[in-house]
Amino acid sequence: MPTLPTIKTLPNLPALPGLDAKPFLASVGAGDVAIERIRERVTTFPTRVSALPTRVTTEVPAAVAALPAQVQELAQTLPTQVQELPAQLRKQATEFPAKAEKLYDELAARGEKVVAELRGTKKAKPAAKKPAAKKPAAKKAPAATTSTPTASTTSTNGATAATSTTATPSQTTLEGTSNA
Repeated sequence: MPTLPTIKTLPNLPALPGLDAKPFLASVGAGDVAIERIRERVTTFPTRVSALPTRVTTEVPAAVAALPAQVQELAQTLPTQVQELPAQLRKQATEFPAKAEKLYDELAARGEKVVAELRGTKKAKPAAKKPAAKKPAAKKAPAATTSTPTASTTSTNGATAATSTTATPSQTTLEGTSNA
């Protein structure tokens, strides 16, 4: 079977001029926001489910009792809201481009941080410092981690850096167990 080139050779490719990384970074940032919110919902799910019977027995009767008053209030304020609606829409339409650009910039900045962490420029160094400070035998593992960030400048570095960070503690544990 022929040998395929390794990914380690890819960082030597010249940079392509004229390509803007901001759309890619904004999409990575948007994905990170989505993952963060999903994790947040998953972690709070058991609490929300266990509180659901209590909420149903207390909040639903109160909401049903308040419904006629809310309908009367809405009927009184609805004509005024309808008259103000075109002005509110014009105001929102003029503010929308600035808000969208601000959000785009924030997502791109967040995506840049995520990509930097996946490349190992931020996460690999603190992970290497912690084992080195704890165990003298772990000095070999940070050396391997130091060589991994060199390879971590590859285009698929996210997977490589995550794998090396995860693999280093288990290797250190195995080496520590073997030596002990």
